[in-house]
Amino acid sequence: MAGPLSEEGWRRNVWTLTLIVFIAYVGFQFSSPFLPLYIHQLGVEDPRRVAMWAGLCAAVTPAVSGVLGPLFGRLADRFGRKMMIIRSLGAFVVIIALMGMVTSVEQFFAARFLQGLFAGFTPMVMALASVSAPKERVPTAIGMVQSAQIMSVAVGPAVGGWVASHWGIPYAFFATSALCAVALVVLIVLFREVEPGRRAAGQAVPRLPLRDVLRYPHFPVVVAMLMVAQFLDRGLALLIPLQVAHLVELDRVALVSGVIISVAAIAATLSANLVARLSRDVPAARLLLLGLAVGGPLCAAMALARHWPTLLVLRALVGFCLGSALTLAYSLGAQIVPGDNRGAAFGWLALGVQVGTALSPLATGGLAAVSLPGTFLFDGVLAIGAAALLAFGARGLRTRREAADR
Repeated sequence: MAGPLSEEGWRRNVWTLTLIVFIAYVGFQFSSPFLPLYIHQLGVEDPRRVAMWAGLCAAVTPAVSGVLGPLFGRLADRFGRKMMIIRSLGAFVVIIALMGMVTSVEQFFAARFLQGLFAGFTPMVMALASVSAPKERVPTAIGMVQSAQIMSVAVGPAVGGWVASHWGIPYAFFATSALCAVALVVLIVLFREVEPGRRAAGQAVPRLPLRDVLRYPHFPVVVAMLMVAQFLDRGLALLIPLQVAHLVELDRVALVSGVIISVAAIAATLSANLVARLSRDVPAARLLLLGLAVGGPLCAAMALARHWPTLLVLRALVGFCLGSALTLAYSLGAQIVPGDNRGAAFGWLALGVQVGTALSPLATGGLAAVSLPGTFLFDGVLAIGAAALLAFGARGLRTRREAADR
């Protein structure tokens, strides 16, 4: 690995990471919205069993990935973060293609489990972005990568739906595999890895068990912020179509839901880029606190929407307030943890993200079955609770601007 990069070099690295995240996540969005339909095609007829298998298949990959995240991070600090991303994308090319060839739901579940064993893509990209950029530009780098991930939601489902409707759902998985292969080639050709710190020859990367991670000031709070942000994002994606179904005719639900989701993704992208610029002068924790404090009541207000344009405006405002939460939380993690241990630390941060990813559809679905308005209220209270935790449980973060030594 080489030493620090020039201005042009680090910008090229960050733009490369942004590109591969956009390509890969557009691919992921090709197939993920169609899990229930695919499970039905694999021979599961009972709607309740379809829902059960869809929940299990949606949750198993992030659950396995979250448990193994710290191990992936430790290996990344030892062998290189670029190599770990190559490992993930290379495995995705094969495993996701196999998902399009399975003949039973049990085989599909096994493939999703196997994908979790090779995951860790997102935290490694965030860790790479955080050590590639100068410390004062870390929020900008993370914001660019996060924006690419968010924007994939506005593009992937529509294109993936077109592929699935013309050639069948298996071809959506084949297209995802192909896009992961493109992202892999871009990474290998364009990205130049940077060593975040200097170690003596032959010196091993220090271990970073959980007890040591927890010694970093406010690290558990950052993990909680990531978990809440991911829980809210995934939960709202499920709630919007359900709420729209109460507001418009059945044949317009898909169209209106797609418009609302796309507008929210655009608002979240603008938010991630805006806070990346503002965080040069304003501590990231203050911006996150403001977003949660304002976004929580707006989220709860969606329960009161009686017309879909009202829901559209409220969801866009929530996207603008909360869409930067992951960017800001990862930036706080980069502030807290030195560069040498950042891969391992981001592996622990990934555990919070993946817990939110796995719990959100299960908890949101269960709450929505009892009361759909109550679920919006729950999400709003959760955001306000996270703001209170940040305000009273991590006061030192709100005055920090500089990242930890890289």
